[in-house]
Amino acid sequence: MATLMTPPTGTDERAALLTFLANQRDALMAAVQGLTDADAGKTSTASALSPLALLRHANRTERRWVLAALAGQELPGEWPPADWSKEFVLDPEDTVAASIAAYRETARGTEEIVNALESLDVPCRNEQAAPFNARWVLLHLIEETARHAGHADIIRESLDGALAPALIDQLNAAE
Repeated sequence: MATLMTPPTGTDERAALLTFLANQRDALMAAVQGLTDADAGKTSTASALSPLALLRHANRTERRWVLAALAGQELPGEWPPADWSKEFVLDPEDTVAASIAAYRETARGTEEIVNALESLDVPCRNEQAAPFNARWVLLHLIEETARHAGHADIIRESLDGALAPALIDQLNAAE
């Protein structure tokens, strides 16, 4: 039976938000599970979106919001983006394995940074994002990741018929 959601391990809002974000990350990573790099980069509609491009974009978005906006770290080339039009254009180094590894590393960084905050009311350190706080960043990342996990799920199903619940089980078994 497919495990679609992992219940929060804590009872507080922070743990719940991090768990919902982790669940959406898993759904997005599952969409590339078992695909070759070439197949993961395929589009199935008039859109330029592919499962691998969506995974890369979600990773970059999380890095931008957590590392650059919330933590105030410098991300040359990522924030600010040099060219938004290339956000979903894959580079040769964008492989399934490398993208999953990078996204997992980003997830670890997000959890470390968020768990170190005194509260979710802490404002972003980046001047451009100062109106937003950690809670807003997490909610936005859940929204953004869920949207793109849905896109990737539909594209994956159109590529080979694979469905999210089975793919999530495969991803969890591969960990």
